[in-house]
Amino acid sequence: MTELSAIKIALDDIAARLDRLEASQAMPKRSLNSHPSMEKFAIAEAIADEIFAAKGKEKACTFEPNDKPCDHCSMCSSRGF
Repeated sequence: MTELSAIKIALDDIAARLDRLEASQAMPKRSLNSHPSMEKFAIAEAIADEIFAAKGKEKACTFEPNDKPCDHCSMCSSRGF
């Protein structure tokens, strides 16, 4: 029984040393939102929001039905409008 208790004490000592080593080597944890790869999604969302916000502000095309916004096809300038 004393051999088992000596082994148990040695294992506990090893586990404690391992915990200390892991704690000293631990990298600071980042939240998922602060990871650099997530920045591209924030940029894409901002661009999409800007596009949808500006959609109603453009002038309507004179050649397309249903007041579609002008897509700058130059049909107006080619016909002299």
